[in-house]
Amino acid sequence: MKEDDYLNALKRLYKENFASLIRFARRFLPVEAAKDVVQDVFVEIWERGDMRYDDATVRSYLLMCVRNKCYNILKHEQMKEQTLHNIQLKNRLLELDYYVSIEKQIIDDEQMKHIYRRIDLLPDRCREIFKLAYYEDKKSAEIAQLLHLSTRTVEHQLYLALKILREKLTNK
Repeated sequence: MKEDDYLNALKRLYKENFASLIRFARRFLPVEAAKDVVQDVFVEIWERGDMRYDDATVRSYLLMCVRNKCYNILKHEQMKEQTLHNIQLKNRLLELDYYVSIEKQIIDDEQMKHIYRRIDLLPDRCREIFKLAYYEDKKSAEIAQLLHLSTRTVEHQLYLALKILREKLTNK
């Protein structure tokens, strides 16, 4: 087929089918997208340069092309929606995790404040030995030497501090 004949046949095909193909595509897509789909079909036919369809099968072929393009667009939209939904869901879960960790930190801070208040209520010598052992990480022998006490006295004071704290903290 000569190029002029091909162009005239394509123009005729376009004029005869454009409106009905858009109506068909509109069942699935918005107006502008439907127009784009139909135009894409004709551009592809033009670019291929081979219109070997007779008048009886060309309409079926065009409908099939439009249907397939609509399907591909809808499938792509579905995938975008699922991806977007998954991202939104992950963001919500991360946000919840963040609030849970903040909440846990607040609870931990409150618990630590309560523990520190209980430590401050220990008897003076007991509190001093406890703080040296647990705040400054000193060994019983070091504390004994520092405070001029026996190691056994330091260990007994630590035992008493832990016993008092355990009783006070479990009975809140």
